[in-house]
Amino acid sequence: MEPIDFEQIKATNKVKKLIAELQDRLLHTEDALEDLARAAEIAEITGQIEMMSTFVNQANDLLKDRIVRPDSSIAADQYKMTIVTDDAPVENNKNVT
Repeated sequence: MEPIDFEQIKATNKVKKLIAELQDRLLHTEDALEDLARAAEIAEITGQIEMMSTFVNQANDLLKDRIVRPDSSIAADQYKMTIVTDDAPVENNKNVT
């Protein structure tokens, strides 16, 4: 992906500033992900898992300022679950559902 030259976009200054901020944020995230991937690769080869902690801390620092997503989880009362079992009789009249 090529960086966007926001100076050549016909948009308001607010939009140009947003593009620049998002690009900067994306680059920092990509750098942290690359560092974490290399650290994991080295840790796997050498067996030194403790070396990952610095990179995990860096990734966690980036995640502190994450974009808040709308809640997409499903509440327990919003779906039904059916448990399919074999035809074996239920022992002692216990309900398994």
